[in-house]
Amino acid sequence: MVEVVETPIVVYEKGIHRPEPTRFWILDKKVRGEISKLEAEGWIKKFSEMITKDEKLFEFFVKLHEKEIKKREKILKEKFPEVYYGTGKWDKVCKRVLLDPEVGIGGIRRFREKPFKVRCLHLWTAYHLGDPDFRNPIGEFVLSKIGASCRR
Repeated sequence: MVEVVETPIVVYEKGIHRPEPTRFWILDKKVRGEISKLEAEGWIKKFSEMITKDEKLFEFFVKLHEKEIKKREKILKEKFPEVYYGTGKWDKVCKRVLLDPEVGIGGIRRFREKPFKVRCLHLWTAYHLGDPDFRNPIGEFVLSKIGASCRR
């Protein structure tokens, strides 16, 4: 089983709130290494091209990004109300990063534009494993290639 952790979207350190737009991370170093090998084989580019060319796939991934923005807003309201309702400089920075309609999963910007930017396979695999609402073909492919069977 591949271990995935969900981290807070806001980190409080050194007296300020800092936004963290990536919620899920793969902890297992061996699994991360196997995913890096797939990236080295050119799968980021292959998936980026595939998603860009296939309109249904493109819309699927755009909707995942949009779902993440809504999810972050819900989390911000419930777990970090001092930031959500705050008016300080760092509260505004957090909201600008986490709630911007152009900043999707993992902080990927302009996700509605083509060519589609996959960025990394680790990110999509972590989201695939971390939340059933974010199951996606990239994560499915990666897991099939590295031979990991996972449930969450």
